[in-house]
Amino acid sequence: MTWQETDEKGVFSRPIGENETYIKLLGDTGLPLNREQWAINSTATIVPTGSFASTDLAAHFRRAWMHQRFQHPSLAAEVAPDDTHFIYTRRRRRRLLRGRDPDLPADALREAGLHPAVRGAARHTAHWRTDGMGVLLLLDAFLSLASGPAPLADPASLAWGTEIARLAPAIEDAAAVPKESTPELKERGAALVNAFSHVVGAVGIPYLGDAATLPAGTRSAALVLSPETTEKIVAACKARGVSVTVAVHASVAAANYVLADAAARDRHYTSTVRFALRPYLPEPYSTPAFAAALYTTGWMKRVEAGASWAEHLQSYRDEYRKGITRDYLDSHREYAAQLGELLRNLSQSGGDQPPPSDVDISSIGNAEKIIRRSYGTSEAGFEVKAVSVGVEMLSRQAATFVWTFRDQLNLSAVYNESFHSAEQMNQFVSTAKAKLLEGLGVQDS
Repeated sequence: MTWQETDEKGVFSRPIGENETYIKLLGDTGLPLNREQWAINSTATIVPTGSFASTDLAAHFRRAWMHQRFQHPSLAAEVAPDDTHFIYTRRRRRRLLRGRDPDLPADALREAGLHPAVRGAARHTAHWRTDGMGVLLLLDAFLSLASGPAPLADPASLAWGTEIARLAPAIEDAAAVPKESTPELKERGAALVNAFSHVVGAVGIPYLGDAATLPAGTRSAALVLSPETTEKIVAACKARGVSVTVAVHASVAAANYVLADAAARDRHYTSTVRFALRPYLPEPYSTPAFAAALYTTGWMKRVEAGASWAEHLQSYRDEYRKGITRDYLDSHREYAAQLGELLRNLSQSGGDQPPPSDVDISSIGNAEKIIRRSYGTSEAGFEVKAVSVGVEMLSRQAATFVWTFRDQLNLSAVYNESFHSAEQMNQFVSTAKAKLLEGLGVQDS
């Protein structure tokens, strides 16, 4: 699935990978509304320092974006009319030099949705282009570029054409997944897909509206814990031999039960165990150079009603410890292909079950492993005060994003305002926090 030049000079193409197909199918459910389910975004709240405080950051960011588009050309990939291939059109230096591309900055922003602002930078793009870790890696790369000397070099001076070598392959190729399936791979893939059946009949939180209610805007309810409380949480997790992600996962499960209708609290809870695949890939695909790629995975995990927080903690600890094995990677093409087929069948049948309304979890871990607290210098640079990650949510489900930055644990429940109120979702993250502190025996500071 390597990129190849098409019959049209300067236009390159490759087949859409199985994992990309699955995520794209999910995203396409929002197309009737001119939206995209799970479009991914990240933000950085920044304070310009030195000369940057008086710099036209909008113009500066546009030029930095063009440099990043050169470094990460997959950001400009589009879906071909056949809906089975990605295409990339090489920027032509001659067009840039002759000024025949007056809308180039707007085009560039439209391709990956980078929106400049005086006090921050936000990236919004299709999920099939990148993932949670990737979108932060891209934000880090962008801030590194933007903190360089102003003005940045004219994008026309870049060696357009050489960027083709940096177009990202699909995860199936990056991980050297077997191209031909076998009965064993099909069986492993089917076992992973069958776990999605646990979504049916699972506990969820109440939602507004009915079957005819259309989604409105995506919103978030966020909490930032103090450095002192975060330090206590980390220490308590280490003492129990679990990660902070595992402890928060158990707490998100508990919050689902607290907010569920009383009649639904005897149902099981189903959520996603997610892994970044980048650490399991060979170089260069494991490096930030391939941030603009969908290199993530996950599977469904069921826990039972009536179990204690400690029991859920143990269950999730055991699940996360499975990690990513070579057998799992080898099965991934088959797994994703079967998931895609499942989605197609669901969309055709329409389904007669009520829509799921659970609150899932997505953990980024320590964002400071990716995003620095400052870029450039005090004479010309940026202080990064906060970061965030989220997705466009068009369904009755919600997702709690978890990360640490500046020694502070962040919980952010992303939801659609047509189906959930701000009061309800603020209560959800407050409940998850309370369950976390209670379960770990930690006092808030």
